[in-house]
Amino acid sequence: MNKKFYLVTTLIEYSAESITDAHALYEDYGKAKEAMAVAIEEASENFDGQEGETLVDVETCREWRNDDGYGYTVGVEELTPIK
Repeated sequence: MNKKFYLVTTLIEYSAESITDAHALYEDYGKAKEAMAVAIEEASENFDGQEGETLVDVETCREWRNDDGYGYTVGVEELTPIK
């Protein structure tokens, strides 16, 4: 049985010129989900007081955009190494 890993990805688009991209790898899905929740909270703080909407809200991904199209995407991806 192959070992699985979980990659938490965060993309924050403040403007067309200012983008943050971060990744963190976990061996445990539960810890990855906890990290995803923290990343969502931290990313949303960048847009406090702005109007917008959640475009995707599923177990492994959340995407939110303001009225100008800027926002954040946070997700968890399952990875299985190829031998």
